[in-house]
Amino acid sequence: MLREKIICVGAALLLGCILSFLHIPAGWLLGGLLTGIGYGLFLKRLAFEGWPFRIVLALVGVNVGFMMQTEIFQLIGQYFVPLLLSLTLTLAAGVGIGWLMNHWTNLDPLTAYFCCVPGGASEVIALSGDYGADNRVVAAFHTARITFFVLTIPFLAGFFYPDELQAKSAGFALEGMELSVLAGLLSAILVTILLFRLWKVPAGTLFYGIFTGFIISEWVMSGSASLPSYIGGIGQALIGVMVGIRFDRPTFFKLKDIGKPSAILLAIYFLFSLTLAFIFEWMTGLPYMTSLLSTVPAGAAEMSSTAMALHLEPTLVASLHIIRVIALFLFLPFFINLIKRAAEQGN
Repeated sequence: MLREKIICVGAALLLGCILSFLHIPAGWLLGGLLTGIGYGLFLKRLAFEGWPFRIVLALVGVNVGFMMQTEIFQLIGQYFVPLLLSLTLTLAAGVGIGWLMNHWTNLDPLTAYFCCVPGGASEVIALSGDYGADNRVVAAFHTARITFFVLTIPFLAGFFYPDELQAKSAGFALEGMELSVLAGLLSAILVTILLFRLWKVPAGTLFYGIFTGFIISEWVMSGSASLPSYIGGIGQALIGVMVGIRFDRPTFFKLKDIGKPSAILLAIYFLFSLTLAFIFEWMTGLPYMTSLLSTVPAGAAEMSSTAMALHLEPTLVASLHIIRVIALFLFLPFFINLIKRAAEQGN
């Protein structure tokens, strides 16, 4: 099993490196994702859940933290009203799409809702079983949604902003890294893992990674530290392969059992995301792709990695997603009780 994991990860890094060298938008991320999907569908699914995934999340978070500037706090405060509106619309969309799934399929109300909860996939999948939902179906739908979004958004960016992305992308370059910077990176990852062991919160690993990376780079190293671009690329490729490999044959057949409604609902979710991004762009003045990455109801780590790969404000994207996930879990018990009451009255 360990040998197969090493081969799979090595293939993901190699393909990611090649796509990056060819100036493919989000080449590292797409290389990992395509490798994971291919391995999961045609060979076998490998389990990267648990601490391997946490360490990669920590690497991505720390990388974002090293790029973070103090001005980000002013930006987050400046976008409070648009963020509040997008949160409200996203939470409402999750309930509405869950209602459609319940009425268009034979899934029970709780399973249908958990399938459509907008974000925090790992936490939602784990929590859904505790509430009596079928977490196998929940995992399948969340995996399909996140995989679809991570695959689609870089292609949209490459189609609408080819010149801008080409100018920002330098392909693969093997840069040197000072020993002090390497020590800071490893220390930040270790502190992130320890913090998550002590206080487990939604999106905690990514949040702690950003916070720790920012503190170390800004104050311990006095803002002079910068990580080579391939460090972020490696994190993106690892996130991609660990997400993509979840889309295996059982996941495919679970979605096939649900049938056409799963594809329609996924399309509705995607169209909602595109529309919400237009609203967020209009209210904030941010570029459309940055708005899309900041508001799309997909995984915080995956969208942060995509923003990093596309050079589209990864610190802002990561911060807004963390706020969304925390807000989601604060309101989750309320929505679950609401659905349970509606189901009881329906019976």
